[in-house]
Amino acid sequence: MNKLKKIGLSALAGSLAMTTANAVDYVIAGDAAIGYTGESANTSIANGDGFALDTSIYLDASGSLDNGWNVSFSMDWDNESGTVANTSTQAAVTMGSMGTIQINQIGGSAANAIDDVTPSAYEEAYGMGGLADGTGATGAARAAGDAGFFGSSTNSGSIQYTLPALEASGATVTASIGFDPASNTGAASFNGTQGGESGMFYVLRVKHESGLEVGAGLEEIKSERVGLPTAGKDAKDEESVTAFAKYAMGPVSVGYQESYQDSIDGAADFEANMWSIAYTAGDMSISYGETESITKGLAATAERTTDADAIAVSYSMGSMTIQAQRSEQARSVAGTAGSTTLDETGIKVSFAF
Repeated sequence: MNKLKKIGLSALAGSLAMTTANAVDYVIAGDAAIGYTGESANTSIANGDGFALDTSIYLDASGSLDNGWNVSFSMDWDNESGTVANTSTQAAVTMGSMGTIQINQIGGSAANAIDDVTPSAYEEAYGMGGLADGTGATGAARAAGDAGFFGSSTNSGSIQYTLPALEASGATVTASIGFDPASNTGAASFNGTQGGESGMFYVLRVKHESGLEVGAGLEEIKSERVGLPTAGKDAKDEESVTAFAKYAMGPVSVGYQESYQDSIDGAADFEANMWSIAYTAGDMSISYGETESITKGLAATAERTTDADAIAVSYSMGSMTIQAQRSEQARSVAGTAGSTTLDETGIKVSFAF
């Protein structure tokens, strides 16, 4: 028995020695923001004017293994909605020339990273607030005018592999492929009308030293339905695509992007295009952007088009950043006169610590 105890203690000591031999870096950071949003619309809206506090805490850990691989974990906590919640969690293993494997528990996928890459000094033109777009076939409300829908279906609960960056002729090429065994079920899922279907995504980005960057993404969701009894709907897979181009020259950067989604099981399809221009001089940035988001008609529901534009400015002074934005949105319904409008003004003062 004593010999067994000695063997067990020796094994434990060896295990601890192996664990502590590799240094692990822990970083805790955060920020806090005070914001004000003013809204005006020609119809009833959910929020209206109001002040808000937003506090975030970022937890990161990283270390190296004996074989030279690097392992990292990250977790973000935020109370923007009034309740403290885990808004982002990922783990990655970087294997040198073999690439990187990453688990996206909540957010962080390469597909969702290119949902909208157009430059902005604050939020996207549609990012401050949305116009209600009725309900889907299952009664799940969607946010109209959200042009950044690409990648949301496989953004949480997925695994992805990223090839090592390839550099040639002044260009850097990165490529990622991901798998989500239960897509459309994440907290940020845009079209979660079914849930539980498996999905794949593919992302390619090319960045040139001249300042030009182009990229594209494809997201495919496999339908588990054999047929649907609802009139006007058929069981079919979902496919989303996006493509973008950005160019930066000195203090000026411009970007243009288009996205399309052929929704699963005959749900309403989406398409969007967006562009913006930004100017940065030292600690100050200013941007202007426009988006058009279309929810295709389905059965008795007519096609809806939401146009948005916004001008934003940002100024940093050490750890303090002041941001302001004015956005205007208008939604029109095919076959219906007039439009629903929403104008918003937002101001935010944030502090990093």
